[in-house]
Amino acid sequence: MFLPDYSCVTCLAAVEETLVHLFIHCPFVQSCWSLLGLQIGYGGAFDTLEQLKLQLGVPFFMEIIVLMCWCIWMQRNDLIFKGIHPSQSSCLEHFKKEFAMVILRAKDRFKSSMSAWLEAIV
Repeated sequence: MFLPDYSCVTCLAAVEETLVHLFIHCPFVQSCWSLLGLQIGYGGAFDTLEQLKLQLGVPFFMEIIVLMCWCIWMQRNDLIFKGIHPSQSSCLEHFKKEFAMVILRAKDRFKSSMSAWLEAIV
């Protein structure tokens, strides 16, 4: 597919929208991660995943990471396809709703810790 421009739409910094930029380095994305109490460095994808795992310190860290990436992706797509400007608060609200659904499908031994983690988010 040819696009006239490959620049990131969420930060408007005229930076090419690569996967690493979109989910790790974009200033908008970093502010979304910070709402979960996570700090993102400027390393590669695997280093960032390891940092997030250590910062989260919960056995369900991958669910959190994947779900936040999904919410970031949806913020981006809402801007491109619906003209809805992304916001950190909208991303966080989407994350909370989706994570609550994940808890419903979680194994019983994780449900209470997942609920406690979700409630601790601002």
